[in-house]
Amino acid sequence: MLSQQKADDDLLKVYGRVIAIAVVLVLLAIFGVRYLNTTSNIGGRSLEFEHNRFLNVLAMVRSQWLASGRPHQMQLSWHNMVSNEASSETSDHDTTSTDASMSSEVINGDADADLVGTDNWISLSDQGWPIIATNNVQGCERLWGQLLATNVQELNITVDYQPDDNICRYYSGSKASLSYQLQTGRVIFLINAG
Repeated sequence: MLSQQKADDDLLKVYGRVIAIAVVLVLLAIFGVRYLNTTSNIGGRSLEFEHNRFLNVLAMVRSQWLASGRPHQMQLSWHNMVSNEASSETSDHDTTSTDASMSSEVINGDADADLVGTDNWISLSDQGWPIIATNNVQGCERLWGQLLATNVQELNITVDYQPDDNICRYYSGSKASLSYQLQTGRVIFLINAG
């Protein structure tokens, strides 16, 4: 009888261990699924963060436009991440700005000496909203770079231009999109929860 009790105790210990392992595996599976769902939403969260930055920069540009007397072009005062080649199309002022920035780079011997964005000229609509220089996807990509000083490729953002509505649309996977209406300055951020 003693051996039967010992066998029952051993069997209960084994069952207890099996149940404990099963509970741990279920918890790991739940956390694993949540983690995978979280990582798939990172692109949407990144675009959500950029959406807030985009709105803040638009407000700053428009207030600077109002304070500057409503010009059709304005120089943005931050480091330009857009190529000099594309910026030379934007303004006649750009040639002197680029020459000045190149001379400061030569004087300092540093290619990153242009910390004030002397060649970051942006065109503005009659209502003071930033507009694109070329009506295509590259114009929308360049506008993003001018306003946010980041590259859409680095953020894995897909860009689309809708010429009928004059809208630049930025997508982050299938989870989020940001639309910027060039003439009205309206920004629409959508995130797909499903």
